[in-house]
Amino acid sequence: MKIILRNSALAIIAALFFVSCGSEKEDKSGVTISGTVENPQDQGVISLAKISAGKREVVDTLYLDANNTFETSVDVTGPEFFQLNFYNNQVATLIVSEDDLKVVVDGADRNGKLEISGSKDMEYMTQLQDIMKKQQKEVEEINKEFMAARNAQDEEKMKNIQDDFLLMQEKKKENIKKQIEEMLPSLAAIQGMNFFNPNEDFEFMKKVADQIAAAHPNSEMATFYKQQMDEMAKISVGAQAPNFSMPTPEGDTVSLKDFRGDYVLVDFWAAWCKPCRQENPNIVEAYSKYKDAGFQILGVSLDKKREDWLKAIEVDNLQWTQVSELKFWQTPIVQEYKINGIPYSLLLDPEGKIVAKNLRGERLHEKLAEIYGEPKPAS
Repeated sequence: MKIILRNSALAIIAALFFVSCGSEKEDKSGVTISGTVENPQDQGVISLAKISAGKREVVDTLYLDANNTFETSVDVTGPEFFQLNFYNNQVATLIVSEDDLKVVVDGADRNGKLEISGSKDMEYMTQLQDIMKKQQKEVEEINKEFMAARNAQDEEKMKNIQDDFLLMQEKKKENIKKQIEEMLPSLAAIQGMNFFNPNEDFEFMKKVADQIAAAHPNSEMATFYKQQMDEMAKISVGAQAPNFSMPTPEGDTVSLKDFRGDYVLVDFWAAWCKPCRQENPNIVEAYSKYKDAGFQILGVSLDKKREDWLKAIEVDNLQWTQVSELKFWQTPIVQEYKINGIPYSLLLDPEGKIVAKNLRGERLHEKLAEIYGEPKPAS
């Protein structure tokens, strides 16, 4: 096991910035951004870019005076995200709203000094950054303990470390929720969503998005984030799974709605996906235990090569219905279901509503036992 901190806010947002935002003041303009660059570079430029709807647009190039300071201003009607890029070494993410901001940065060291002040939101961002740094350090220590236990082949200790880590994460998640609720309606809360998993915490994440959008109707990013969460709501637990149709290996067309009346696991996988192949024996076991009770599986492959797909079905003994368009990540359903990695699965009830997501290992067996009861031993 390697424990990885999973960012669960929308990737397009998390990849662009570590954000914050203050209370909105309508029709505010001319917000000043000033700062000092320690160790400025002879080559390269300092650029200011606006971030909106996942896009980055350079709006200004800045120049230092004799004291290595700079100053500029931007006009906004609602809080928006901006980035200052210093010689492609340091990047400062800003929320421009109603407060003037001041930046102090080391222009030579990518991981050097970076201080942003001037708004309450930057205080919130500091809180989130401190939480992230502390959590990353704890994960590093836990990974060391786990690797030591694995090297010693101490399986009991390995399991205890895993269980303790999951329990610790759940407790921390509740504390982080409280802190984020105190930050609302600051856009800093959007970055706080990186501590959560939309498969498990969607209702909370959606609530945050709605409150931010309501408080900042003129903010492009607040609107964009809400739109993204509204799209995710279509495949959240409790939602009706979007229907789709695909061909089987035999060339027949199968639709998801054909499985109405039974619980069905929609399993997205591929022959080239090692974690998928490792999980397949577990799914085979679950199918064997509960198929007589009505449990169904629809395997949706993201393969490119037909021969690889068919061979994997045979080798892994996948006896349930399989479909694929053999279009890899260009399979249209990938976008509709917001799939950014496999294995990925949805458990649907007899009416086609999503009741659980990404049930793997024992969690799949526990959920099926909850639905069907423990299977009777074979006679």
